[in-house]
Amino acid sequence: MSAPRRAQPTARPAPRPAPKPRAAPKPRKPAGKARGVPGWVRRWWKVGLLVTLVLLGIPLAHALFGEVVALLGAAVLFGFLLGRWTAPIR
Repeated sequence: MSAPRRAQPTARPAPRPAPKPRAAPKPRKPAGKARGVPGWVRRWWKVGLLVTLVLLGIPLAHALFGEVVALLGAAVLFGFLLGRWTAPIR
């Protein structure tokens, strides 16, 4: 019988370097400010878009799909747009 082997000493992994401190985040623009466009321009652009959708979209949908689809589609689209435009700014 041979003598039992000695356990080899295991090498420990090198300690990890300390994490580098993160740079301070860049300041964000206020959420309520648009990118150089005054508020009244955005408001009238949205009104113009809505009027265009009503005057062109509903008759087109009525001609292609029928009255029920045109009215339900207009109601869903108007509700979505109204909800997006009147949502509080985060």
